[in-house]
Amino acid sequence: MKRISVIFTILFVILAPVMFLLTDVQLIAYNREYYREEYNKYRIPEYIGMDMPNLMDSTEKLLLYLENKRADLDFKAGFNNGDEEFFSQRDKEHMVDVKGLFIKGRLIRDFSALYVLIVILTLFWRKPFKKQMRKLAGYSVAAALAGLIPVIVLIILMNIDFYKYFTIFHEIFFTNELWLLDPATDRLINIFPQDLFTDMAFRISYFYIAEMVAILIIGILTLKFLRADY
Repeated sequence: MKRISVIFTILFVILAPVMFLLTDVQLIAYNREYYREEYNKYRIPEYIGMDMPNLMDSTEKLLLYLENKRADLDFKAGFNNGDEEFFSQRDKEHMVDVKGLFIKGRLIRDFSALYVLIVILTLFWRKPFKKQMRKLAGYSVAAALAGLIPVIVLIILMNIDFYKYFTIFHEIFFTNELWLLDPATDRLINIFPQDLFTDMAFRISYFYIAEMVAILIIGILTLKFLRADY
């Protein structure tokens, strides 16, 4: 029983940060206003030759596709020179892979959330509240530390050479080279330049770190309070 308890605890420490990180990824990645801000920042509408309303409409269709609420990316959009197919064939093929990653991410996030909920309910089911609260606080401190360390290391690496680690990410998670897009023919790389992904990666990281730090502080204060109460 003790070995099983250790395994369940380790899984909690791993899956709780995963739940928060994947939730943060989805909150930023599906935030329509985030893209509007970034498009304005990098003057994307001017660069690709279309107005902001048309660009946002095309982005909406892309996000609906990633949310699994749209079947394909076959659509035209209004550009300064007339209507054109928005995405190239290579763009579309790459987005099939990206959509697959998002679907897997949601499944992992949902499983992690369910596991965390079951652990919390099991902890408190017909057991002394304060004793179990101390356990949960201890688990939370361990989870926050386990979640903070790799992301802080990742931020340091991204600050050193974002492109290098962005490339490594693609080589790990994609089994083909469809992600190597050509700005002359593939519009995806023009509306989502590297700087936009850099901003997104750091925003997700900082948001996630703030959550982990908050959990860490609350966990430490809870342990301190309950220890003093005994």
